[in-house]
Amino acid sequence: MAKNNPFLPAKTINKTEDYQPFYNSKAYLKQKVGSLTYFKDQIPELRKIAEKVGYQDFNQFIKHRKLWHNFDRKIPISYLTAIGVELEVLEFTIELDQNDYQKALKVPRYPKSYIIQTRPIPLARRLPDNISEDKAIELVKRKAIIENISCVINYPSLKKIFIDTDGSVLPAYYQPEIKIKGKYIVPSKINGYESNISL
Repeated sequence: MAKNNPFLPAKTINKTEDYQPFYNSKAYLKQKVGSLTYFKDQIPELRKIAEKVGYQDFNQFIKHRKLWHNFDRKIPISYLTAIGVELEVLEFTIELDQNDYQKALKVPRYPKSYIIQTRPIPLARRLPDNISEDKAIELVKRKAIIENISCVINYPSLKKIFIDTDGSVLPAYYQPEIKIKGKYIVPSKINGYESNISL
């Protein structure tokens, strides 16, 4: 499928902060329903959708619907069908999201802090201003070895870099993905530990 999208706005990624997980896919779902806030006269139609999806508690449906549109919870395929989402188009928007993710990974990063993994509360430590990611990793690696501490450099929604007490470095990448499991679309967990980890 072509990597352009005629019905969604183009996303420009010039810095890490420009990246938003599932940007294109969220826009596609929004296009199908408009705003998630609704007027009183829309309740009967929303109740019909809730029933099609198997919800008897309308308020719970509304709460879960917001999570579905944010890709924070597994999404019933029956809901997507009810609002007119085509799975092929959704898979295409996920490809666009993955392209955005790859662009964001290529942007030079200058981490401002790192986290020492202490219990019960992790400690945050500042890094020198305008330090590159490679130099930050080397600095944190030295501290981890000398002080016998495990650390993390975190880029929310993008990746984490785990640095262990032996100086080993393990990045975890949070590429947006979906899987079809039974009657659900299951989005990858962004910022969670259930991500693709590669050395």
